[in-house]
Amino acid sequence: MSTKAVEMMIEPGAETILRNMGKQMRTKARSKVLNRALDHIRDNEHMSDVTAWFSEPRFKASRRTTVRISDANAQYLEAIASLVGRGRPAILLDIVYMAASKMSREDYEALR
Repeated sequence: MSTKAVEMMIEPGAETILRNMGKQMRTKARSKVLNRALDHIRDNEHMSDVTAWFSEPRFKASRRTTVRISDANAQYLEAIASLVGRGRPAILLDIVYMAASKMSREDYEALR
């Protein structure tokens, strides 16, 4: 599987959520957690539900970081960004919160 480095906005709450999600997925790698969460959202959520989540900006993050995600997830992010008219860094930050709100314990176990 080839991966692509993409930039994302980050803030302390999102870092904590990623760490907690990683514990449940048994990994410490932020990129793995985010890539698995994107796989889950892409496979299980309808595009209209996903784009509705991004209808308004919620967070004003000042820091950025880089994560590696699969090419399929990078294309998925590009599609979301073009649909909602926002950049990928902001979309990835919101994906963290969306994944945390939509994923159950069984989902985390399935993504290990």
